[in-house]
Amino acid sequence: MLEQGLAVPAHIPESLVCDFDHVLAPVQSLEPQKTWANRLREKNGDMFFTPRNGGIWIVQGAELAVQMLRDNELFSADPKHNEARRFTPKLLPLQADPPDQGEYRKVLGSFFAPGNVRKMEDNIRVTVNALIDEIEPRGGCEFVTEFGEKFPIFVFLKLVGASLDDREELLSYAAMFTRTADVKIRTQGTQGLARYLTKLYAERRNNLGEDVLSRFLLSDFNGRPLNEEELNGLGTLLFLGGLDTVKSVLSFVTLYLGRHPEQYARIVQDKSLIPAAVEELIRISGTSLPERAVTRDVDYEGVSLKKGDRVLFFLPFMSFDPHLNDDPNRVDFHREISQHVVFGTGVHRCAGSHLARLEIRVFLEEWTRRFPTFRLDPAKPAKMGQGSVWTPEEVPILWP
Repeated sequence: MLEQGLAVPAHIPESLVCDFDHVLAPVQSLEPQKTWANRLREKNGDMFFTPRNGGIWIVQGAELAVQMLRDNELFSADPKHNEARRFTPKLLPLQADPPDQGEYRKVLGSFFAPGNVRKMEDNIRVTVNALIDEIEPRGGCEFVTEFGEKFPIFVFLKLVGASLDDREELLSYAAMFTRTADVKIRTQGTQGLARYLTKLYAERRNNLGEDVLSRFLLSDFNGRPLNEEELNGLGTLLFLGGLDTVKSVLSFVTLYLGRHPEQYARIVQDKSLIPAAVEELIRISGTSLPERAVTRDVDYEGVSLKKGDRVLFFLPFMSFDPHLNDDPNRVDFHREISQHVVFGTGVHRCAGSHLARLEIRVFLEEWTRRFPTFRLDPAKPAKMGQGSVWTPEEVPILWP
């Protein structure tokens, strides 16, 4: 029986209902993606409904998710169909459907194209080593705050031409968005970032450079300049990705390697494994949960969906779908292809995926070079945080 106050719409049969709170779930395991993917797959199909967090469909089957995410007409990203996603500003291009989505994507796409990303490698490597120089003499650190947050944010703030002095302010806005499902609190986070961006754009207009925000100011939408709402929407989504996503994945990667020293030893001893290890570690460390809304009543794959129904795609679970990977619970750095949709699929696939891969690869190359061994601190257990974006909260580690 469901708790008082939790309701299931009349069109949803009991057989498709599961009481699952995706915001609180990660605190119950240090490997929440694998733990919950396996637990929920045992009792539920590729798609089920939870009355938690306002009532939402959860899609965990990879094939079904790819099919649905590519149907932008039926499963819309536009918040006009979804009250729970009406943030200010509208996050672009994530919250736009084709053809508008494609126009906004062009603004981001060229800057984060593989060729441009490769040019960032030397600076990224310098950043990693500067941070290691800072923590190495201590014999240990709390990885999330002392490295995981700092590394990708230092890289990101340079890309956007923002001051490192603003890091704490920006992190607080990102946390408002990622640590809850409450739309009011999440909107406070996006509004805070938009206010910050408005000031940054005003400064940049008088001093255009090679940074991504200057690129936004010089871009257009169907031949006209981007308006203030569009500029803030593009910038806010960019900041959310740069401030939180890579930090979360990097912290999951470090937590896994700390819990599995034999796996870490493999890439220390054979650096040629690192590219494959990057993909395999990304596969098990997904954080993105894209949401769509149903645009009309429809019977879809035997499930009755109503206009306005919310659908959350659990991309981290799909890495453990046995239809996608053989023996998906095994982390294998010799796996020929690590199949996953951690970065999404279809037109909304993450524009920053090439940069994320580069950051994680350079981190592993330099971390394994500087620290032949490291371990989790037995006196300070790692902790998971709750949120709409999953992330470790604390990962205390020691060396040598």
